[in-house]
Amino acid sequence: MSALLEAAGRLRMVLLQEAAAARQAMLPELVQLIGEKRVALSDLAAAGMPQSEAERQAVAAMMRAAEENALALGAVAGALEGVRDRLRRDVSEAADPGVYGPVAARRRPLRHTLAASLDQQA
Repeated sequence: MSALLEAAGRLRMVLLQEAAAARQAMLPELVQLIGEKRVALSDLAAAGMPQSEAERQAVAAMMRAAEENALALGAVAGALEGVRDRLRRDVSEAADPGVYGPVAARRRPLRHTLAASLDQQA
C-alpha cells in the first residue's frame, strides 16, 4: 500500500470520527481529533500527488468525508453562536435595572403601586 493511500485513509477516518463527535456534541473528543487531523493532513501533504487510480479514489473518498465533516462542524458552530447570542441577550436583560420580569411592559401602573403602599401603611 502506498504512503498516499495510507495517509488518505487515515485522514478520512479521522474526519469521519470528528463528524460523528460533532453530531453528538462530544467537545473533548473534538479537541483530541484536531491534533490527529493535523498529523494526518501533514502525512497526506508529504505523500505527494496521486499517481494511480486507487490513490485518486482514496483522495476522492477523503474529500467526501471532509465535506461531510465541514457540514457537521458548521452546524455545531451555528448552534453555539445561537446559544451565545441568547446568553448575551438574557444577561443584558437581567442586568438592566428597569426590567423586573420577562417583559418590561407588564409593570403595574404607578397608581396601583401607590395604593398598595398606602394599604400596607394603614
